[in-house]
Amino acid sequence: MASLENTAVRFPSVVKPSPLPHSSNTAFEFLFSQPFRRGTETWKATPKDLQKHAMSEPIPPEKTIFRDGKTGATLSYGRLYRDALTVASSLTDGVLSLRPAPLSASDPKVNRGAIISPVVLLHLPNCLPFVTLAYGVLASGLTLTAANPVLTPQEIAHILTLSQPAAIVTTASGLSSFQQAFTLLTPELQAQLGYPTKGNVFLVNPDADDYGASALSLVQPVTNLGGWTVSDWKVLLPPNPKPFTPPKYTGSEDALRAAMIFWSSGTSGKSKGVILTHRAIGSALIAVWHASTLGENERLVGLPPFYHIFGWANVLMVGVAFGATVTTVSKFDPVTYLKIAQESRATHLHFSPPIAVLLAKSPLVDGFNLSSVRGCTSGGAPLATSVIEQVYKRLGILIKIGYGLSETGGATQQQSMTWEHLKSQLGSCGPAYPATELMIRSVETGKPVNVGEEGEVLIRSVCCTISYLNNPEATADSFTEDGWFCTGDIGKLDPEGNLYITDRLKELIKVKGFQVSPAELEDSLCASPLVQDAGVTSVYHQDHATEYPRAYVVPFDKEVLKGGKKADEFAHALRRHIEGKHAPYKWIRGGFVLVDAVPKSPAGKILRRLLKDCKGHNVSVYEEKPRAKL
Repeated sequence: MASLENTAVRFPSVVKPSPLPHSSNTAFEFLFSQPFRRGTETWKATPKDLQKHAMSEPIPPEKTIFRDGKTGATLSYGRLYRDALTVASSLTDGVLSLRPAPLSASDPKVNRGAIISPVVLLHLPNCLPFVTLAYGVLASGLTLTAANPVLTPQEIAHILTLSQPAAIVTTASGLSSFQQAFTLLTPELQAQLGYPTKGNVFLVNPDADDYGASALSLVQPVTNLGGWTVSDWKVLLPPNPKPFTPPKYTGSEDALRAAMIFWSSGTSGKSKGVILTHRAIGSALIAVWHASTLGENERLVGLPPFYHIFGWANVLMVGVAFGATVTTVSKFDPVTYLKIAQESRATHLHFSPPIAVLLAKSPLVDGFNLSSVRGCTSGGAPLATSVIEQVYKRLGILIKIGYGLSETGGATQQQSMTWEHLKSQLGSCGPAYPATELMIRSVETGKPVNVGEEGEVLIRSVCCTISYLNNPEATADSFTEDGWFCTGDIGKLDPEGNLYITDRLKELIKVKGFQVSPAELEDSLCASPLVQDAGVTSVYHQDHATEYPRAYVVPFDKEVLKGGKKADEFAHALRRHIEGKHAPYKWIRGGFVLVDAVPKSPAGKILRRLLKDCKGHNVSVYEEKPRAKL
């Protein structure tokens, strides 16, 4: 392939979508309809050249779809379907009696018409209860949201304020965070949510739950913890549930009803709620089916968090839609991960770049048989081409890269079955998903640039978010009048349509696949009485294959700038300050640089591109863990 720099091709960087059907009805009904079988309505509406990629056999009810990697407990396809309907029945006509919002609730002036039904919040690691609860909420017509279990009380309070969940499912340790977060809410919101007394808080014990290990799981009694009345989540699975039929969405109703709210960090600071409709979620799976090299009877390792778009769209939803068997992993440990991949005879792995480095370099890998693995997908953050080459040379496994955001439900994917084909795509994120439009537009003029030229990446598809939750300013800033979503990423297209991401307009930091807002950390640092000013940018850690936040801090006490013990004490005080406010992936692991000034524009905007040129005293506050034996 000719290099982008030397190509003589001169035509606009716009990728037109290939025609694909979109999903209909609830995402639950669509995913369980086995839509990718030959002869289905989805298959019939698919272009002829894509119909060859189809499932040949129905998914048997007894087939294991999810398996707990620690206990071996399993969920069959049939049981998951039945239990999800039971959860839906309990949420709407049993324990809680929640009701989906009426169609008349759609207001074009609010969330661009999205219908937000009562929200159910899952605050769990990957586990079998997460699976059944998620599908149960999708079946019910209520709105699901899920949050990272390591979020701090302050971060949880922000999510509670924006989404106002009608029910919460968490763990015993997570309950403490919610109780602290609850005290940060306004008295009016506390009274409305009523978590301490309403009976709308449920607990999961991921280490000892018997769900999936027995036909009828034991329900723990209602209890009082820290003054809150809480119930075992399995009260939502009574032995004799009321029959439940999922709602039917006709016309464009499925394109308005909010199915899922993800939480995405932005440059303005706190997380934004990304609303995905039932149509967006189902249609994204159609795109994944045709863009990936996955087929039927795949065996996957469920390590990517299900509360994150990468794990949601590529693992959790794929288990049901493709009939794959997913072995869940709640927390990463190199030995456990490799053991599960070996014992489950995994056919495809999904991970963030640090695990690709493990496969490329760790001597641990030599002790495991990964011959069943046909391919891998790396997402969430950039991955060096050299690592992809090392993994192929060492293991003969192809690692393919995808690009997407919570807001787009996916966007591009390398589609290679051989190393020779993949080599031509290295450095890129591959071509656009079917039914996805891409455009590279000039940051200066707003018009499309030519192929090979850099500009902002814009995406338009049925899979895109409809709105940010109750955030009209961010929504207006992110969409053009004709429906393009502005990603804030800088990239370019080659003549074959492969997308290259070259920079970030929005300055987000990617820590092992998670987005970190520099502005959010700057606000927290400047809230310390020790800090006069602060700027945050990223530093790339080669061995860990990830970015980390690095803070450039102006202290009030100028003696700190001289270094020594006083500087160390200052930096560690800020470390503790940040650890008390933010989840671990947001911690300043790139160190503190103590400077006399933060570069700013005449208007007062931090010039983050100049931060790395600032001279100052560098203090590392986290010890480097030895990794030679990994």
